[in-house]
Amino acid sequence: MDMGKDKSSCYLPFPLTQVIARYALLLVCKRMYRFLIVIVNVLVENGPEGLAWDTFHYVYELVQKGNLAFRENRMEEAVNFYSRANSIKSSDPIILGNRSAAYIRISQYLMHRSSSSSEHRPLSGLDPTTLAELGLKDAAKLVELQSNSVKPYLLKANALLLLEKYDVAQDVILSGLQVDPFSNSLRECLQKVERVSSSSTGRSAHGQPERNDDFDCTLCLKLLYEPVTTPCGHSFCRSCLFQSMDRDAHCAGQFCSLAPKHVQLVYSGMVIH
Repeated sequence: MDMGKDKSSCYLPFPLTQVIARYALLLVCKRMYRFLIVIVNVLVENGPEGLAWDTFHYVYELVQKGNLAFRENRMEEAVNFYSRANSIKSSDPIILGNRSAAYIRISQYLMHRSSSSSEHRPLSGLDPTTLAELGLKDAAKLVELQSNSVKPYLLKANALLLLEKYDVAQDVILSGLQVDPFSNSLRECLQKVERVSSSSTGRSAHGQPERNDDFDCTLCLKLLYEPVTTPCGHSFCRSCLFQSMDRDAHCAGQFCSLAPKHVQLVYSGMVIH
């Protein structure tokens, strides 16, 4: 007889260690389930970044409407949608970047609008400089938020270009090229800034064309005032010519000697204006 086995002893279908492991796993799953329930409840009440889901959805719709208006070249509407979204979710990189681009686009359009179009169809609203400044403000905030991205530097440089701050624009682009030395958009923008800056070298600090010597009076060395032209082709200020004739009855032009009878013609008003 086999007396080594007790048929009345309890039989376990699994080893005891497996039973304990499965029980522990069940407890862990229950705790994880409770934790997930808490997370879901929080997300139901508050969406991403602490916004309620309905608020987050509303902001999302505003941004999408702004993007659609931007693509359809309705920039004023785009700015309106982005501004409404920004009032709820401020300092959002996407909203700031899109609104900055819209401001810049409107400013560019107004600056390149022909005078005849402005005369026949006058526009109301902000002037191009103010719009460029608003675009620059958003772009500057975006640089602070996303200094490792190319887009903020590109937007800021374009706004500075509209404001004719070429040196600052170049510095901004060079900073962006440190982030991405192979950015074609930044390189193209740098070439554009350099081209516009070099073409404006002959302009004054106020953006006015540099005065040509042909419009200067050779007597007072100032811009011609009430200009008159002598029969020999020299131009002077009217008062300067009369004072010169009081001293010498000849043309004041260099290497020129106007006959007295011609001088009399000048005094008689027979001059070319």
